[in-house]
Amino acid sequence: MPDIALRGELWDNDSADVLRWWGFRDITAPMDIQAALDAANGEDVTLLINSPGGDMAVGTEIRSMLRRYHGNTTALFQGYGASAATLAATGCKTIQSEPGALLCYHNPSGAAEGDYHDMRRSAEALRNARDCVLEVYSARSSARSREELIALMDKNIWISPSQALDYGLIDEIVGLPGGEEDPAAFVAASGGRIRLTAAMRQRYQDHMEAVRRETEARERAKCAMAKLRALANF
Repeated sequence: MPDIALRGELWDNDSADVLRWWGFRDITAPMDIQAALDAANGEDVTLLINSPGGDMAVGTEIRSMLRRYHGNTTALFQGYGASAATLAATGCKTIQSEPGALLCYHNPSGAAEGDYHDMRRSAEALRNARDCVLEVYSARSSARSREELIALMDKNIWISPSQALDYGLIDEIVGLPGGEEDPAAFVAASGGRIRLTAAMRQRYQDHMEAVRRETEARERAKCAMAKLRALANF
């Protein structure tokens, strides 16, 4: 049964390429999950999650990939399981958690600027996004009522696997038989996201352009050498 890692923040494919070039490793993009599912080729898979979340649309895209996968799928929260990562997990047939994992189910957030009309539209959009998340959580037959889930999301706090099980958001807590459960080592909240600036994107594009030019120059040099060898043997 292959394991598929969902680690770190969730980013779209293009942003993930830029961030990895800058040295960030603990990120996951849809292309990573799709490649792993393609390699699994229908075998049962376990999605190992240690993620504070990230892009909501990326979480739902990964959820869709997992739902469409032909083999059996299990999600296992190992450390952080928050925000968009909890959306991705719902694509699996079974959701498990290790004892001591830190789970968080909260409202979507975003930035906005403009006049009071813009602020009102942004607030309405965020409420609609919240309703989309609720639809995902409520689709689980074990989930509590919409009102109870709204109250949980409004709190925006870390909860234990036992609490998540009580809310019907996971199916079971797993651990070593007969072993003692280690308490969670709560150090800090997930904090802000990585800052991916326009300058970082431009540096990455410049780098890729330099790589392209270097590759083309090598190919031209190869062709020139091949022609010289052909002439020498003529």
